Amino acid sequence: MVMVKASESSEAGKMPDEKLLTDMGNFNEKLVEAGIVKAGEGLKPTSQGVRVHFHGTERTVTDGPFAETKELIAGYWIWEVRSMSEAIEWVRRCPNPMMEDSDIEIRPIFELEDFGDEMTPELREQEATIQQKLQCDGEAELRRLIHQWSTALEARDYDGLVANYTEDSVLYGGIPPYKTVGPQNIRKLWEGCLPHFPEFKSVHHDLTFEVGDDVAFVHGLHQFQTEVADHPAGQSWMRVTICFRKKEGQWKVLHEHVSLPFNPMTNEAWKIKDPAMLDEPSYGEESCV
Repeated sequence: MVMVKASESSEAGKMPDEKLLTDMGNFNEKLVEAGIVKAGEGLKPTSQGVRVHFHGTERTVTDGPFAETKELIAGYWIWEVRSMSEAIEWVRRCPNPMMEDSDIEIRPIFELEDFGDEMTPELREQEATIQQKLQCDGEAELRRLIHQWSTALEARDYDGLVANYTEDSVLYGGIPPYKTVGPQNIRKLWEGCLPHFPEFKSVHHDLTFEVGDDVAFVHGLHQFQTEVADHPAGQSWMRVTICFRKKEGQWKVLHEHVSLPFNPMTNEAWKIKDPAMLDEPSYGEESCV
């Protein structure tokens, strides 16, 4: 959980100016595109809130505002990231959320495993049911799955790469064979090529989601952003389409299609250098029509 601490201006109810709203909007957009956001809200000042004190069976309600400004929270995000280091990296990129100096606090959230044997099988089942009911935002869930896949790809975690594939999943990959069926065979495909890659970042761009009750489609672009500038793996964006099917309440990859366009006059791949440019070869007098 990433908590934005309150300040004198936030407690006074001063609203951010257009520049700060723009900067924070752009930052939030990057968080969503990265697929790490599970929730996030800004909180009104404590003058509009109450505090409930528990003492035995008594409940005492006190109206705000509350004096301890430095201990108050003005907003929060819940992120799903690989480590505290990744969370810190994202916070460093955040615009200053306040008009004056401010603080952002990062706290890990408890996982079921943290509770040990006290979390009985019955309690685990109850928690799973609750979480399933909460997962009503299909696009957010799919973004998290895509982020998990990217994390596994960067770590060369072969089991993680295929953890969310159906047993009959079909991959139309960017390299031969033209199709690969089943998670184990898809795993072998990655085992054959990833050892030859330099260090890289797995980056998606312009993902578009169409989510139904049991089937969902995602399309966009993907690139291996390599540390070695001229490495072949990082020379082009690739077109990606992913088809998901919901099985027992969980989204699973049923089909994935990765491709590059090609120049029909030369049979050579046409690299996508800039996603904003819809460029094409100069065919000259000859054409394929």
